[in-house]
Amino acid sequence: MGKKNKRDKDGERKRLVCDLRGTIYELKSKLSEGGQGVVCRTQFPNVLVKVSKFPKEDSRSKTWFDHLQWVSRQPLDCLKIARPQALIDKPRHGYVMELMDGLEPLQHLLGLSQEAAKNGNGPDFFISSGGLSRRLRLLTALARTLAELHGRGLAYGDLAPGNVFVSRSLEHAEVWLIDSDNISVLSREGGQKIYTPEYGAPEIIRGISGIDSLTDSWSFGVIAFQLLTLQHPLIGDIVSDGDPDDEERALKGELPWIDDPDDDTNRASSGIPRGWVLTKELQRLCHQCFGPGRNTPEARPTMSEWRAALEAGAARLMNCGGCKSGFYFNRDSECNFCNHVQEDAEHVLMRHYLYTPVSEEERQAGLTEWIKTGHVQVLGREPLELRASPVGTTSYAESELVCTLTMKENDGLYIEPVAGVAVALQSQKSQETKILTKRMRLKETSRRGDTYMLNLSDSDALHYAWRFKW
Repeated sequence: MGKKNKRDKDGERKRLVCDLRGTIYELKSKLSEGGQGVVCRTQFPNVLVKVSKFPKEDSRSKTWFDHLQWVSRQPLDCLKIARPQALIDKPRHGYVMELMDGLEPLQHLLGLSQEAAKNGNGPDFFISSGGLSRRLRLLTALARTLAELHGRGLAYGDLAPGNVFVSRSLEHAEVWLIDSDNISVLSREGGQKIYTPEYGAPEIIRGISGIDSLTDSWSFGVIAFQLLTLQHPLIGDIVSDGDPDDEERALKGELPWIDDPDDDTNRASSGIPRGWVLTKELQRLCHQCFGPGRNTPEARPTMSEWRAALEAGAARLMNCGGCKSGFYFNRDSECNFCNHVQEDAEHVLMRHYLYTPVSEEERQAGLTEWIKTGHVQVLGREPLELRASPVGTTSYAESELVCTLTMKENDGLYIEPVAGVAVALQSQKSQETKILTKRMRLKETSRRGDTYMLNLSDSDALHYAWRFKW
């Protein structure tokens, strides 16, 4: 795998490789391994090297090296993808990449989660490893990177937990992709057919398609479903208890997915209850991906749809005062994981509306200027950003910030518009409207359950608003 012409202090032969600029790297511990090569740590902090499994003379290695040179020229700036920093040419082909400190393969978290599920400790480990909040943040970050990559006309390819690196710390949700040598242009006709078992799209496993945005969407869906439910979407009880042929059939898309509403032959008796970890929109996208999308790739969600649904799910989270996990807002404010009921004072439910002016004749005919859009956010003890587009839409992340809400214990609710922007706070009780151009506070002592409309505009023209009680 590398040049062996020196020994370390213990007498072991060093594995050395050299890039085109003459820099020598010592290959340390193996970090991951795929069909094309092996990723190793080096003597340089945060510097990794991937080296081909095949000799330089092998046509597979030459083709791969040509592709590496192509990847190094692609527009990957500002994406959290560890792109080639230098190319290795001695003694085998490879490349150098840099990675932030404090990251580990997502496979580590998934492996521990699956082991805990087998031992009957799935929910407990789910909570202790960051809970629902951390998992949604990790998946949202990954979906954002893939959506931006697809927007540049490129597909990632071999998307699997071993290629996704995430923050080791539970408090952070940094996500980076390695193995950028898998990247290629979007093409369903040919191109690379590299995949990792259990994560490759059925059409790639069957050898009838190359990689594209829809095969990335499939692999992402598998990772998301596994990370949230601790269960593979295609490996039900009959597959787990069957022989290797059953698993091959399932991964090729020849069996129904485990939550198919019309066919329960491949049901799974394990995993976290779906309603605990998947919103209705996420459940819909999972069915869209693994049901109709199993054998009809065009039916799968786009990465922008995955990202929007994950952002909307994170916006509905409440922080449990019992087990400290996040859980989706419900009428009883009860945590699914520990049954703790959260006090009303700990959160504010916000519902999204569209304001559209109506004439007096239209109002008398029963039309209203307030149209409920169905988007919801929960304000807890963390600041909440309100943007021009509501959370849960594909344009949310790129839309402009309008104002920030902060709820401080025993103090009140602070509403702070962005500099140069005006919003309007309307009391439904008094019908009084205040134009806000700077931070204002609704005092804790004034909290009586009165209804307010926070208009993201100071005009009577068409605009969005958020309704809440204080």
